Amino acid sequence: MIEQEKNDLPIRLFVVHWNQPLECIATVTALHGQNVELKTTVIDNDSKPDAFEVLKSQMDPAIEIVRLPENKGWGGALNVVLQKWLNDEKNPFCLISAHDAAPQTDCLRVLLEAAQIDPRIGIACPQYPEPFIARLAPLRGVFPEQNEAKPAGTAQPVDVPHGTLMLLRRACLEQIGLFDERYFAYGDEHELGARAVRQGWKVVMVWGAVVTNPGTWTASPLRSYLFARNSLLLVHDYYGKASALIRAFLILLNTFRLLIQSPGQGFAFSARARFDAVRDYFLGRFGRPGSAG
Repeated sequence: MIEQEKNDLPIRLFVVHWNQPLECIATVTALHGQNVELKTTVIDNDSKPDAFEVLKSQMDPAIEIVRLPENKGWGGALNVVLQKWLNDEKNPFCLISAHDAAPQTDCLRVLLEAAQIDPRIGIACPQYPEPFIARLAPLRGVFPEQNEAKPAGTAQPVDVPHGTLMLLRRACLEQIGLFDERYFAYGDEHELGARAVRQGWKVVMVWGAVVTNPGTWTASPLRSYLFARNSLLLVHDYYGKASALIRAFLILLNTFRLLIQSPGQGFAFSARARFDAVRDYFLGRFGRPGSAG
């Protein structure tokens, strides 16, 4: 088992769940099979009653389940437990995970060892099987950049992390704060990472720690809306109003193009949702969308 801090506290794991109980149970089981001692809380984000009953009845009884009275989004749900962790516990690291993360063997060990070596790593995420890293640019927002694979354990600096599975350092969160709840979902992990970099922390992707994300269960119009709106908000926050204005024009231009050319299979696209997203950005409408379940 990986050597942890001298007080040998288990690593806290927080998993956000919404309406996919069997996938969540599989994720928790896989993470607990990583030979790293974990203490896990599943945050149920106001799932449908039947989904919550499956989660509650089939999850290992040793796993704490916190049910929220409303869907607070990704960052909002995590903020509930992260604030309590900061206030009440001592472990220098915690892990956060989507309910459908699928870690490969030794993913957590490699991730934790990289963070323990370098005290300036504030946020670390594993790699996806494809060799790319996340970049942030004023006109493109967040985008994947193809990259040559590095030796296992190499912590490569990135502009932003992905949210499928992340390691967070307590000292980093204590300095930079928690998730910005204006984003609701899809982009709040990027903003947290960009904020950490801005305040002098390293945000890294660790090669050899591999996770897959089999698919998303959020409806395409809602994803399309959040991708567009939150991309504009992120660019505005980190590059200014002028860059966000140009990005909005490019989003609209690309939307018209996709109306003519069908997007690829599995691509989250709704022209109406994108138009609504651009409108809401300019109107300052953030947080939970009206259609969120």
